[in-house]
Amino acid sequence: MTTAGRSGLASLAALAITAVSPGAANVTAAGNPWSPAARMVQAHEAATATLLANRKVLVVGSWPDLNTGAELYDPALDTWSPTGPMVVPRALGTATLLPSGKVLIAGGITADTGHSTTRTELYDPETNSWFSGENMAVQRSSHTATLLSSGKVLVAGGQNASGYIATAELYDPVSNHWTMAAPMEAGYAGARATLLANGTVLLAGGATLGDARAELYDPATNRWSNAGTAARNTETMTRLTDGRVLITGQGKEANLYNPATNRWSVAAAMLQDRVAPSATRIADGRVLVAGGSTTIGGQQVWLTSAEIYDPKANRWSPAGCMAQARWEQTATLVSTRLLVAGGSVPPAALSSAEMFDPGNESASQLIDFCPTASAGQSAVDTPSPPPSATVAAPSASSTGAATQASVRPAGELARLTGVPGVGTLTVSRVAAVGIVAGVLVLLALAIALLLRARSRRRGI
Repeated sequence: MTTAGRSGLASLAALAITAVSPGAANVTAAGNPWSPAARMVQAHEAATATLLANRKVLVVGSWPDLNTGAELYDPALDTWSPTGPMVVPRALGTATLLPSGKVLIAGGITADTGHSTTRTELYDPETNSWFSGENMAVQRSSHTATLLSSGKVLVAGGQNASGYIATAELYDPVSNHWTMAAPMEAGYAGARATLLANGTVLLAGGATLGDARAELYDPATNRWSNAGTAARNTETMTRLTDGRVLITGQGKEANLYNPATNRWSVAAAMLQDRVAPSATRIADGRVLVAGGSTTIGGQQVWLTSAEIYDPKANRWSPAGCMAQARWEQTATLVSTRLLVAGGSVPPAALSSAEMFDPGNESASQLIDFCPTASAGQSAVDTPSPPPSATVAAPSASSTGAATQASVRPAGELARLTGVPGVGTLTVSRVAAVGIVAGVLVLLALAIALLLRARSRRRGI
């Protein structure tokens, strides 16, 4: 057989071996960007996470377990520890890092009443203790809180027993005093808000009595103004380094707000539609969106996958798979790495945590290969496995196979590598099986022809 013939035969063999090897489709040259972090003391769902001046992370609250205490993550030691007892544990409140280094917790649903509250409290990292602040004027939960350039805090919207709230308040940490701000055009609950470079505050999304509008608050004039129309179901809001704001919502559509023009535009579509993921701007200016929930075949599932948005290229790319499916988790940038903690796969809240390291990111990782979990399968709740060349297959917990993470249906994508003249080919799993079978037949035929030619030359 000629050299070219041997090379072609070797290529066919390599394709067959690659295609049938377990996990071969998930090989990542740089390794898994997700790695385990220490487990939290308690499970936290829909909590707040605040990076303190001492580089520790304060996590507060869990829904619906209102009695969940607050705890601290120390990245230097990779440990979690409880803080001193809160004045009153709560969920669905806000946490704001003040210029003094203290953290303001405002509103929420308190453990002692089970209702939205006006009560506030402050955490002092130096003493690891809590003390009461002045009460707000309005009971609120699921509201927004934004630190202004002046050092004051704008709290807006939310809900209480009366419904959606269209009022806003300002907190002055110097005087520990609240004053009413100008009312909004509509009531919002579960909205998102961010401080823009010009000192105004953009608020959008959530449940609203309005019509999917966004609003701008100007602290200099104490006025709200219309900021155009955004996606009604804004799930995340992230200010980019160039001053624009990226939002994602239910569905794959993402939108960009430009403060210079007060207009919205459509960004590149996400790789995966997500409900209640986390979104965080990482050190290089890109935005990592992780986890969340989606619907596959009419069934709601929870995601381990993550993806990154590059605002310069207006492009999304895969960012590996977390070990644990989760939504409503916290995500906090600690130096160059991202800490993702808690969340839930209903009905169970999670206590596991993971770290994302952009240095180990693999652009070749396909989101379609990331496992998902169905309701009731959160017992897996384990930290990420150590980095490896392949993404580990989902495994069952000690409670049995009923808690096993589900994987994508067989009809989805598979990747074949080493295809002669092509290189890498992505096809459906069904097609992949057919291709592999065909390759094996061709391989067997080629070997038979080679043996026959050799036998003729030897006169056998």
